[in-house]
Amino acid sequence: MNPEVPQNKPARPPAPAFPLPQPGHAARLPAGLAPEDWARIRQAAHALPQVLVPDDLDDGSDKSADAALDRLGCIQISKAAGGGRPSRWILPAHIPVALAQLNATPLTNTLRPQMQQRLQQLESLGLRREGLVFTRLCIHPITLAHEAWRIDLSHRVPVQEAPVWAFFRDGDTAALRHGLGQAPEYSYTAELTLHLNHLVARSEAMGDAAQLASLLPRLQAECGVPMPYADLKAALTRAQDRWEQTVEEQSTLASLGRELAFQGYPDSFDAARKLGRKVTLYLGPPNSGKTYAAFERLAQALDGAYLAPLRLLALEGRDRLVGRGVPCSLLTGEESVPADNARVVSSTIEMVNTRDIVDVAVIDEAQMIFDDSRGWAWTQAIVGVPAREVIIIASAYAAPAIERLLQLCGEKPEKRVFERKQQVQLMPAPVPMTHLQSGDAVVAFSRRDVLMLRDQISQNGHNVSVIYGALPPEVRRREAERFAVGASQVLVATDAIGMGLNLPIRRVLFSTLTKFDGVGDRELSVSEVHQIAGRAGRYGMHDEGFTSVLKEAEADAMKILRTQLPKEPRAPRDFKCPVAPNWRHVQTISQRMGVNKLYAVLSIFMQQLRLDDAHFAVAELEQMLELAEMLDRNAAALPLNERFKYAQAPVDSRLPMLVEQFASWATNHARTGQAGDPYFLDEFDQHGRLDRMEQALRICTLWLWLDLRFPGVYGHVEAVVDLRGRLNDGIERQLKGKRPLWQRRGR
Repeated sequence: MNPEVPQNKPARPPAPAFPLPQPGHAARLPAGLAPEDWARIRQAAHALPQVLVPDDLDDGSDKSADAALDRLGCIQISKAAGGGRPSRWILPAHIPVALAQLNATPLTNTLRPQMQQRLQQLESLGLRREGLVFTRLCIHPITLAHEAWRIDLSHRVPVQEAPVWAFFRDGDTAALRHGLGQAPEYSYTAELTLHLNHLVARSEAMGDAAQLASLLPRLQAECGVPMPYADLKAALTRAQDRWEQTVEEQSTLASLGRELAFQGYPDSFDAARKLGRKVTLYLGPPNSGKTYAAFERLAQALDGAYLAPLRLLALEGRDRLVGRGVPCSLLTGEESVPADNARVVSSTIEMVNTRDIVDVAVIDEAQMIFDDSRGWAWTQAIVGVPAREVIIIASAYAAPAIERLLQLCGEKPEKRVFERKQQVQLMPAPVPMTHLQSGDAVVAFSRRDVLMLRDQISQNGHNVSVIYGALPPEVRRREAERFAVGASQVLVATDAIGMGLNLPIRRVLFSTLTKFDGVGDRELSVSEVHQIAGRAGRYGMHDEGFTSVLKEAEADAMKILRTQLPKEPRAPRDFKCPVAPNWRHVQTISQRMGVNKLYAVLSIFMQQLRLDDAHFAVAELEQMLELAEMLDRNAAALPLNERFKYAQAPVDSRLPMLVEQFASWATNHARTGQAGDPYFLDEFDQHGRLDRMEQALRICTLWLWLDLRFPGVYGHVEAVVDLRGRLNDGIERQLKGKRPLWQRRGR
């Protein structure tokens, strides 16, 4: 073939004027739309407020939400992409609005932060998007006949979108308020007032004037959650019924619903409800002195309790009180260490005593109520701790949720706000690993990354301390002390440092702004960024604090940090306090339903019985269900209450060896009354691999946890505690050594 002779090649089809993921959507485009205008919308889709993503419909999976958006006539702009980027859509009617937005606020690096800021301003005004419409939170006062009681009623109404889009364009709050006009009256004001007056009159007729005042906050709690009138009326009736039951039947067995506390969870804690507790919220950011002030009050108490989120902080709390001359016992999941003449018990939050009355109780890190797996423990402690005075330490953004929970208890807390002594400053640029300084803390989010960073930083001549979740509290504490006294210059840690540890950190440097949450990688939330970065500049240790990212972090890490740090943390939307079953729930369901299998009882708790939908939700119980199924199969001879204790054990289902040991011990207990010999005492020592010693420590912890709950069944405590101590020493020795750790087996 002659190469100089041009060959006839098939002509390429012309590029579509409007590139669309779904070509059929071209028919939905407005007439007269220019291709260059569509290109502008595609380019700015990540920032335009008119653009929809599947989460806006809150319709389950992305796939089903995509189909719903398609059915609603939306046009798909882009498909979902790796890294968590969602698909993007727009209603045809919103295309001219989006173009007007771009004309008013052209696409620049500041457009997306500007739109996010205006969205936050809308939410502060009570406006938010719900599906395809914007709604407005309206609050109307209702005055009742009894002593002119006032109740603020919250309800949401749809609003015209034109003033909202205009606000996105010009940011003019005054024009937005004018465009929205006066809030419409509640359609059922007369009917609701009549119903409330009837409920109060019915309660007043009971003749218990001293108790009547506690009805008002319960009614206010219901009216503070927007809901349809019929649901609100029913909820108010239930609230009055619960109050009436509380007054009439404090010492008697209530109906099944009341027994299970599904319609009145706070009322199931009799000791706390009878006290008339004084509750104070200590609110503020990290390093604001709120914990110090709480311990000052606790040290003066006749007796009391400190409830910590971690065993490490329970240990620290015990030592802090003992250092002030206050005898203090320690109680955690795996140990009970009584002190002579103890006035205070320092414990982990799950070990809260809801029976014995104390003078003062301090509940720490209460924003953890939002935690998916452990939030139930804070719900239980806040409503159930029987203390004359309760101090709840939390970040300010958690205050509304906690206040609403306390209102359901008939209690109105006082608030004490603490300001941070120094602000954390965002550094202008990333920091290379070779430029680390004494007092720096580098943050990662996996054991592997922590150890890898330790090795890399050590090669630059720094002594390094490390803290991560798999480390036992004793070793974490020693590593923190090495950093505190200057034996190590740099700390490499997971977000564990964001949980109350007192460390002389000057700069917090993120190695990444993403973390694996058990499902996939995601960006850190605003609250996580604040909690971690807030550890920089400890008051009394450093005059100021700084935060940035490592230069070796992902390319957009600094941009994410710069975006997240100025934002204020916010509570999850439409939050409901999580509740887990206690023995009273399990026993009542078993007796009333005639079932003895723990798995069946827990399934009824989760699936068939319902909490008060406006305020509570069932906690995540998947692991408890897995253990219950195994216990019903292999240890059915154990009484139900003992199987329930076993199902609450700290067994990480991701570690097959630990699950096998646990199953073996429970089976032996059911068959012989004894767990058997702890063979692991001969299988592990302080000279193994790091990961092997960490696994051995988990086994030790599980054995001690079970021994504390089944006296006489496990035993060998001294030998297990001795092995735990030797393993701690072995792990610490490896961490202090110079040998690389992350490249070794088990990384």
